[in-house]
Amino acid sequence: MTARTWRQVVRASAIPGYGLRYRRWVLDSLRYIDVQDLATGGDHIPELGDVYVDVALVSRAQQQAPDDPLGRAAGDASARYSISELLDRPSRAVLAIVGPPGSGKSTLLAHAARRGAKPALGGRLGRRRFPVLLALREHAGSVVADPAVSLPDVVRAAVGGVAGKEPGGWWERQLRRGRCLVLLDGLDEVASAEDRRAVASWIERQVEAYPGDDFVVTSRSFGLPDPLTAHADVLVVRPFTAEQVQLFLDRWYLAAERHATGASGRTARRAVRMRAQESAARLTALLRENPALLDLAVNPLLLTMIATAHRYRGALPDSRADLYGEICQVLLSRRGQAKGLPELLSWPAKQMMLAALAYQMMLDHVTNLPADRATEVLKPQLERFPSSVTGEVFLDDIARNGLLVEVTAGRYAFTHLTFQEYLAARHVRANPDLVETLADNVSDPWWHEATLLYAATADASPIVRACLDSGTIPALTLAFDCDEASTEIDPDLRQRLDSERGQAYEPGSSRAHRRLIAGVQAARHVRRTLTTATGTRICARPVPADLYWLFVQDTGAPAPDSPSVLGTGQPAVGVWGSEADAFVAWLNSITATATGSEVRLARHDELDEEAIAGPLTRQLPAPVTSLWTQDERGLWLRPGQPHPHELAGGAIRQALAADARNTAILPQVLTAAVLDVALRIIRDLDDVRALSGALAGDFTARANSEGEVVDLMHAHAHAIVLTYAHALRLARADAVTRTGAADPDLIRTIGLTPARALADAIAGELAGAIALARASAVELADTIDLDLSILSAFDFDLGRVRELARVHATSLDRAYALARGIPRAADLDLASVFGLPSVHPLDPALPLPGVLGLPLRWVAGGPLAGTLLPVLAVSSPPGASDRPLPADPHEAFALALCSGAGIQDTMRLRAALRGPLGDAIRELAAAGPDSDWDRVTGLGRLTDGCAPLSSTHRPPDPQEAAALRAVALALADGAPVSGGTARGTDAAGVLRTVAATVTLIEKREKGEATAGESIVLALV
Repeated sequence: MTARTWRQVVRASAIPGYGLRYRRWVLDSLRYIDVQDLATGGDHIPELGDVYVDVALVSRAQQQAPDDPLGRAAGDASARYSISELLDRPSRAVLAIVGPPGSGKSTLLAHAARRGAKPALGGRLGRRRFPVLLALREHAGSVVADPAVSLPDVVRAAVGGVAGKEPGGWWERQLRRGRCLVLLDGLDEVASAEDRRAVASWIERQVEAYPGDDFVVTSRSFGLPDPLTAHADVLVVRPFTAEQVQLFLDRWYLAAERHATGASGRTARRAVRMRAQESAARLTALLRENPALLDLAVNPLLLTMIATAHRYRGALPDSRADLYGEICQVLLSRRGQAKGLPELLSWPAKQMMLAALAYQMMLDHVTNLPADRATEVLKPQLERFPSSVTGEVFLDDIARNGLLVEVTAGRYAFTHLTFQEYLAARHVRANPDLVETLADNVSDPWWHEATLLYAATADASPIVRACLDSGTIPALTLAFDCDEASTEIDPDLRQRLDSERGQAYEPGSSRAHRRLIAGVQAARHVRRTLTTATGTRICARPVPADLYWLFVQDTGAPAPDSPSVLGTGQPAVGVWGSEADAFVAWLNSITATATGSEVRLARHDELDEEAIAGPLTRQLPAPVTSLWTQDERGLWLRPGQPHPHELAGGAIRQALAADARNTAILPQVLTAAVLDVALRIIRDLDDVRALSGALAGDFTARANSEGEVVDLMHAHAHAIVLTYAHALRLARADAVTRTGAADPDLIRTIGLTPARALADAIAGELAGAIALARASAVELADTIDLDLSILSAFDFDLGRVRELARVHATSLDRAYALARGIPRAADLDLASVFGLPSVHPLDPALPLPGVLGLPLRWVAGGPLAGTLLPVLAVSSPPGASDRPLPADPHEAFALALCSGAGIQDTMRLRAALRGPLGDAIRELAAAGPDSDWDRVTGLGRLTDGCAPLSSTHRPPDPQEAAALRAVALALADGAPVSGGTARGTDAAGVLRTVAATVTLIEKREKGEATAGESIVLALV
């Protein structure tokens, strides 16, 4: 300890003995929280310092005080203060703190008093080191009897001799020196309005008389007279936030467990903390699953009551009705008794009167009433009691208890609608003839909770019968809820309820009945929720398979990828994102008009909140591994689960290799490439035939030209020679030469025998015939060229030219016949290769069904053949045919496709199970030039091929799947890749996604991939 600190401690201890003893008494007297008014308690009273959570204060003029009974109105955006920030400053503070009963005002002052009585860190005392806490209800009598009584005298009377003998004038001196923090609690608890005004005037005088001291006065929102507010800064107590609720529960259970176990060692203390955290988590989960209780928990008193009941019962009461009953008893009786307030009436009488008022408010569909209307409703009940108990007196008395409060000047409301509903149900229970009112309102959601609270304690048969007769979604929802909540219902009615539900799942059930039961199930499903920090309610369970089955039957949507057994409560699992969106729209089409409620998918950030993720993860059945969300991130993943739509690049490569082995994709592509060469040669020979016909005409023209040169004759002759040259180049095209050079083992391995025979025919006899025809054409052209000489007019031999033309015609006919005959050769059986009934007439536009119906020209000249041909060269080195292949050609083909598309084995690819793949592909087609025929044609057929995937969620047959994968990746080779800033701009990425999606769907069908996607709804 430093010398300076030691001097501070000495200086603190040098305070006169009375002041030191007084401050110790303040600390001791306020050490524990006040639990005298709790209905359920244990053998332990927690220390205030162990469980206190500082309530927030918001600066606000009194007339702007919130009219929400629990103080949850707008205004939370204002600056929030702690009481410690506002007191013991250089300048004095005069504060008026207002808030509803149970909002923590008294506890706040007790905490402020203890804080003021303690030395600060280092032993330094505060400026206002003597806190004075006065319950105004206890001293109003002396103030009213003698308005001139001084504050020191009131303090002196309150303190008595607890701190020993007071030195003469000690309190006067401390107040004059500004050393006191004066805390005046409960102005609203002063019995009459006249007395409250007198006490308020007295407070004003004390504030003026002692200008150096801090003053704080508390009251409910409408208990402050105007003159007092003119001298004070008015602050409103804000309800607990979700974080404050959790902090209180953590501290409450930790204090309780410490007391229960008496733990002292480090290991024992760690075990105590774990037990406390588990208990707090259980209650937090209960609160989040019950919005009505969670709404009550923002009030510190009600939260304390709930925590106490949970801690010492080991659970909350068996029914909500029992819990609400305990709370009502506390608020109507025990709390007033604990504070020593006089009781106007017994608590059962108060409850009876409030029940009548609550019932009338339910009839009127209102949550608050003006004072004169409330008095009118209460008049028949008030006639039972002495004439001194008027409506005005009763309302003034009851408004202090926290059950019925004055929300604005002259208007009263129950602290929460739950209490209004509970008390209305009690009124019906006490007046059985009123059950008819509940039966008449079974389709009105306003009465739903009140009716359920009645059913929890009475025979619900009349209500269930009325529900069944009504047949609306709200009514049947209420019927099933009553069946669950009530212990007494006619067995025949239970059987009718079971029949109503079961009928929806029978073959031939009407669409209207299925939608009715769907609405009932939805209304019941969304009642069990968790609440986010912003107040959004998230369903605590995934959508059940029973409800999803009704959606599938009503809309024709595909069933989930994972089967579920109906009637077991299992969730719908294996749902695609597109169907998750459609399910929400379908459900809202049923419930929005019937019940006025709408739902949406939960957002990713909502599911990530600790208060949601923890309880939800614990409750999710094991098959549920992910949940669809509203935002673009798509899936929320259960902690520790991999993304169900991700595949390694190696899986795509393996699928492509399997395609090559098990389907006809390779022979079809290579045969198409070779056949296309043959067709193009035929087209060339057709052109030669046409040119030869034109040339014959040229000969006739030359004979009649009287020696004049015919220019076209020379042009036609040379065009024939050039066309033959092109045909010969075709005969040596890659598709022909590489197929012809391929190892025979390779040809047999990948089923290329027809393609090899076709290539051999083209490169052999046909190429020879074309060469001979070309030679005769060259000779003919050379002879015709002589006509261009200066002497040709005298010695041009037209007869020889015609003879050479006949020779050429003979060679051409042979070559043409060979070209036309090769594709039609029976031993090639091209129709079987392509899976067609016939390949005649042969045409480059011939659609090949095994390759998405793409035309032969596209398959032969497009990127697929371009990928396969180099593989033949790599896999077929020269050498003996009996030597083993150096590489698996199927694997080589798969590797070539993946490499061209930018896929490595370790790359992570993600399938698309939300929006239709066709939409993304169409965007790619629209973004490119129309002149690129290969690209436009390939994307168009790919779009059509992907359509069934989205509509059925089932994989295509193996040949179709192979074609989808191969075409997509062939198109990805060389496709533009952008920064991915907008959907569809990464062409290669979209095409890789197509391959990944086809592969994933196949794996899910085979059970090789997890299908664990489900739906959790959020209430709009």
